[in-house]
Amino acid sequence: MTIGNKKLKKRQLIPLLIIGGLVAFVILPFISWIITDEGITATSDAQFCVNCHSMEPFEKAHNADVHGGSNAHGVRATCAQCHLPHDSSLNYLYTKARTGIHDLWVENFGDPENIDWLAKRDHREEYVYDSGCLTCHTNLEKATMSTNDALIAHRAYFRGETEQQCVSCHEHVGHHEIATYINPN
Repeated sequence: MTIGNKKLKKRQLIPLLIIGGLVAFVILPFISWIITDEGITATSDAQFCVNCHSMEPFEKAHNADVHGGSNAHGVRATCAQCHLPHDSSLNYLYTKARTGIHDLWVENFGDPENIDWLAKRDHREEYVYDSGCLTCHTNLEKATMSTNDALIAHRAYFRGETEQQCVSCHEHVGHHEIATYINPN
């Protein structure tokens, strides 16, 4: 091999390294991000969640609720908007994975027919997140401060003087008259 051929191969190597770097550091992460985002979106709404038949009563109650689209504006909250934390992406993904694995296990190997769903409502603060509420209700604090009745109801919450969460007081939010859907008899 001559010296001229070695220089030519080095010149060909540089563009290949640049293209390889672009693929490795730009294109592959972008594709991974798109796949992850699409997967998260596809598994975050009622259409996906009610694949487990034990969730059917919750979808029906949600559809009858103002947050489920039964409102004049057609706004509809997804399951993930209320039942996953929105404080950080890491916590969101961790909770989504943990909850999904748990629900999949219970649906396939547990006894979902005999879960006391009404008793579980007493622990709603464990699976409804204020960060989800405040993602949509972004102006709640400002609106609360301008209305005397709302100020009285929410002052301690916005001052951090209470451990109560949104669903502590708004216990039926998201699933209108859920008891009638869980126990239709």
